Amino acid sequence: MNKLILKCQNLYKSFGKKEIIKNLSLELYEGDILGFIGPNGSGKTTTIKMILGLQKIDKGSVLINDYDIKKDFVLAISKVGAIVENPDMYMYLSGKKNLELIADMYKGISKKRIAEVVKLVKLENRINDKVAKYSLGMRQRLGIAQALLHDPNILILDEPTNGLDPEGIKELRDILKNLAEEYNKGILISSHNLAELESFCNKVCIIKNGKVLETTEVKKFKKEMVKNIYFIELNDALKAIETLKQGDKVSDNKIKIITTKEEIPNIIKKLIKKDILIYQIYEAEISLEEAFLSKVGGNVID
Repeated sequence: MNKLILKCQNLYKSFGKKEIIKNLSLELYEGDILGFIGPNGSGKTTTIKMILGLQKIDKGSVLINDYDIKKDFVLAISKVGAIVENPDMYMYLSGKKNLELIADMYKGISKKRIAEVVKLVKLENRINDKVAKYSLGMRQRLGIAQALLHDPNILILDEPTNGLDPEGIKELRDILKNLAEEYNKGILISSHNLAELESFCNKVCIIKNGKVLETTEVKKFKKEMVKNIYFIELNDALKAIETLKQGDKVSDNKIKIITTKEEIPNIIKKLIKKDILIYQIYEAEISLEEAFLSKVGGNVID
């Protein structure tokens, strides 16, 4: 099992009399990309800021690589890279000069390391250009390069796909998957773009009204939200429904039924006995966004 590198336990946060975060717990392991999702105002950014020490924790604890963020802040944060909202950079300087300025804030970051992160984010051909000439996607990649300079094992990103075009999103997705799979980084990513999160996150943490509703694998979560729903493609939908005494007509040649996997053989036998031709039986599938909306009981996502 991969190492636990981030543990938030029983976090609480209030602003005035309003409680924003309520008994929130989550975990991040090496090699995981954890999508942190929730409706508007659910507390995602506040949680991220508490993890990074940018917001005071009222109650609870954050352990990063076994260091408590409140007791050992410097040691805890030393292996974390983060982008909260838009990465800061000097537009009139080159991408390389921006990285060199960030590198000066740390000890022992060599020119070789700068070249390594430039290659990781695929900016070799444009690193000497002024940042003002970069596309939004390139600036986001440069921001990730800044966050990676000190070789953290945790990367925290708050809405990194905002404003990116499809090409920029694909480039970001490829970089993050590579960091998790090849370099064993643990990545916590908050985004409203659930279609994109689905393409590279292996786990998801769902938050609503400051509380975690569920933390699980993306595939498992989607499957649970359509548990025991199957589609059957056949030659006569109405006859099949009459035979099975259950099911909903999707089209003349397809029905939807709620049953268990163990019952499928019996269903097939019943249909065959009535000379109904079966072309295909498969489990229902939904997107992460559809599963999320079913879980939170809303139709608006952040």
